[in-house]
This record gives sequence, structure tokens and C-alpha cells, in this order.
Amino acid sequence: MNPEYDYLFKLLLIGDSGVGKSCLLLRFADDSYVESYISTIGVDFKIRTVEQDGKTIKLQIWDTAGQERFRTITSSYYRGAHGIIALADEVGIPFMETSAKDSTNVEQAFMAMAASIKDRMASQPAMNNAKPPTVQIRGQPVAQKGGCCSS
Repeated sequence: MNPEYDYLFKLLLIGDSGVGKSCLLLRFADDSYVESYISTIGVDFKIRTVEQDGKTIKLQIWDTAGQERFRTITSSYYRGAHGIIALADEVGIPFMETSAKDSTNVEQAFMAMAASIKDRMASQPAMNNAKPPTVQIRGQPVAQKGGCCSS
């Protein structure tokens, strides 16, 4: 018996609405592109079979909706996933490629994040090392009443 594939991998595409998850999947699975693609409702998926190192790999790629209202629907699809591809809109968002394996940009990533947060805090004096708002509770303590099980 010869199975049609050696491996079956479940992959998920996640990211905010409008970052291009469906377009990326359409390009990879069907080698096509649609300029005005409609928003995914819930979850959609496509399958593509690829060859790697003499093995046939069937990729089941799930395209999750980016809208918050579908988060409860899509979270159940994370279970059993072999890989997740996170997509984000790069425009205006600082990012840095890192590698824990060879130490590329690891120190720089954390230092850049610390510097960015420090700069943001410094520009908002009220937030700079301020204590979080608290509530003062005033009044007399209420005497506890005995219950049916108290002696």
C-alpha cells in the first residue's frame, strides 16, 4: 500500500484583520492573487502537497479570521497545529529578526524594547513611576452573622 503522503502537517495563519492571511494562503496554495479579497468569516483552509527531502508532505493550512469576535471560534483550531505563521502589517511597526540559536539580535531586541518603553514613559510624566490608582474604602466593618452550621 502506497499512501498519498508521508506527513500531514496542520499549519495556522494568524494575525489581525486585513494583514493578508487569506491572500498569502491563496498565493501559496493556488498561485493566484485577488486584489479585493473578502474578509474570512470564522476559519477557512486549503491544502497543498509539497516534496521535501524525498518525502511527500501534505500541508493543511488554516486561515483564521482576524476579527476579535471570532477569537473563540478560531482558538479551538490551534489544538493539534504543528506550526503557526503569524502575520503582521510591517508599515509603521518596528520589528527585528532574531535568532536564539546563533544569538543574532537577541540582546538588541530586549534593549530596544526597554528603550522604547522608557522613552514612552518619559514622555508621559504622569505615568513615570506613578503608583496605580487606588480606591479608599471607608466605613465600619460589618459584624458577621452566624450561619446554620456555626456553633
